[in-house]
Amino acid sequence: MLKTIPITVKAQHYWTKKPTIPAQGNGRRLLNRLPHIQEQVEAIIRNNVDSGSHTNGVLGAELERRFKEAVNAAAAFALDCGSSAIRAACELLRLPPGSEVIIPAYTFIMTAYSVSDAFAVNPADGTFSKLGLVPVFVDVDPRTYTLDPLKARAAISDKTAAIIVVHMLGQMGDMRPLLELAEEYHLFLIEDAAQAHGATYYDPLTQSTWYPGSIGHFGCFSMSDVKVIGSMGADAGMLTVTQKLLDLYPEIAAYIRGWRNTGRLSEHRYRHQMWGIRARMDEYSAAECLAELAFLEVWTERRRSIAARYSAALAGSCLQPPYIAAGRRHAFFNYMVKAPDVHTRKNLESRMKVAGIQVADAYTNVAEQELYRTGKLPCRAEALDVTKEITDLLVPIPCYPELTESEIERIEEVLAFR
Repeated sequence: MLKTIPITVKAQHYWTKKPTIPAQGNGRRLLNRLPHIQEQVEAIIRNNVDSGSHTNGVLGAELERRFKEAVNAAAAFALDCGSSAIRAACELLRLPPGSEVIIPAYTFIMTAYSVSDAFAVNPADGTFSKLGLVPVFVDVDPRTYTLDPLKARAAISDKTAAIIVVHMLGQMGDMRPLLELAEEYHLFLIEDAAQAHGATYYDPLTQSTWYPGSIGHFGCFSMSDVKVIGSMGADAGMLTVTQKLLDLYPEIAAYIRGWRNTGRLSEHRYRHQMWGIRARMDEYSAAECLAELAFLEVWTERRRSIAARYSAALAGSCLQPPYIAAGRRHAFFNYMVKAPDVHTRKNLESRMKVAGIQVADAYTNVAEQELYRTGKLPCRAEALDVTKEITDLLVPIPCYPELTESEIERIEEVLAFR
């Protein structure tokens, strides 16, 4: 007979270990959920169980309304994840086969995979083509790590149909020159705002403040559990559209709703008038995101406050803190420290491990990922000198609202080491 080990013994042994500071705080957010958020989520679960309605409900609609207002977009549509939002943006524009979509090489791979996954549509007969869209990998600005507008301009060809700017690490891309570039070449401008909740961009030309997802044509947000605000336990996403796009395609709202709902444009459950997938946000995720949206400003300021302390600790160091471009409000989804060389980066990571600070994986060069590098997925890559350099030198430092004061001080000590 197998001997049973008491759970209390295992738990006691685990918690006697030196506590490690997690790289991300989403687990703590779930365990220490604010009481009124917990109550709200429990209430909607009870209501949904009673009604049997789990998608396309009132909470999803309310989240869309509030999110649209929060980012100053013309409309917002709740989806199952941020990747679906990018795919929807590419697919619903009905780009012809062979169309190229410019994206930065320094991003999460799903920016590229979502382009590769989207159908192209033949304008002559409306037929669909898989692998019809081609991501074009372009280098990033060496300070902000967002798409370099000059490199994007140089990458434009007669096949270019769209540009995806990624608001990387919590800082928005340089939107004024990218907007002008898109208008000059009649390109669609898509914002990958998965990491940009709470960020802003001041436009010197109009002297106005822009929010992510309100500038080009589409804004694509991830609301998974690791994001600044997001669902707990399931992925979620949001697709925003601007008035500019609505003016071009007045029917786009109906098509987005049909696309996310297996192609239904009518009330009939089994009639599908257009191509679509199952990409709806569930009501449980909507409840969580709706409750957390009220804390976006507070949590963003907390991240900015912690980041300021880290940057102060790095003063005089060979380690480079994140650069904040003029007129941009950084939301610090990630706080990335840049080392001058690989040896220094490894030393920093070693000090973090000794201090009980989890060392997270850093983002890689998407153009060098297996399927693109080997040509199994169509793509085109420009010179990527900056991207190749920073992927070897950047170190993510824990920076989230759930950090305690003692943990922040421990991280400061590691960063201040000379």
